[in-house]
Amino acid sequence: MTTRKFLIAGGNATALVQDCPTSLRASLAADLLCDVEQVGFVDEQARPPRLEMMGGEFCINATLAFASTLGPKGTVRVSGLDRPADFVNMPHATRATIPLRWSMSENIVLLEGIGFILTPKPDGHASSSPTGHARTKRELADLCNRFDLPAFGAIHFSGNAITPYVYVATVDSFVPETACGSGSVAFSLFTGQDRVRQPTGQFITVRRAAVKEREEEGVDLFEIEARVEQSALSPNFTEQI
Repeated sequence: MTTRKFLIAGGNATALVQDCPTSLRASLAADLLCDVEQVGFVDEQARPPRLEMMGGEFCINATLAFASTLGPKGTVRVSGLDRPADFVNMPHATRATIPLRWSMSENIVLLEGIGFILTPKPDGHASSSPTGHARTKRELADLCNRFDLPAFGAIHFSGNAITPYVYVATVDSFVPETACGSGSVAFSLFTGQDRVRQPTGQFITVRRAAVKEREEEGVDLFEIEARVEQSALSPNFTEQI
């Protein structure tokens, strides 16, 4: 069993675990969440390679992290998404082309495997108090139930800068994320902006393909690009767990 840690757009620390038995995943994810913001389980031998997130949710940043390990270009399958995603690795970034079914009603954007509620903030920041976080977690848990999704996020924004929070129902985790690919897509759909500033100060770019490039009715192709870097696990963990 091998665990690697990645930073996407300078943040959103993500652990990807290879060859982890299903029976150990919940406990290992709980341990790793002391050091990272999210955990995915990967199978590089599958055809195409497969990523399963800790709560079965869809995660663009983890998709980018996994893709960055797989060669110049290819295809991956990820949890929460019915269709495979293509990727290209460039010298300083990874780009994924992802077919997504989505919908938007007022300030709620629903993607496959995750949804977001978006709220403008004059200073670009939400309350960092424990009371504010507890309230946001409850609201996101209610939205998971309402829309029958494994995960839901809140995006607070000012200009092109976002402050994302994500709740994953299965593991009952609530994380103020330092970068969020799926949230960047939701923000781009909501505002029309395609260069999204993350809490780290780095950017995730989102391009929605023209209608004629759609794979099927109701599904748009999105190109999402960000810098991906491998990082060291904390001293509490080793590269081989």
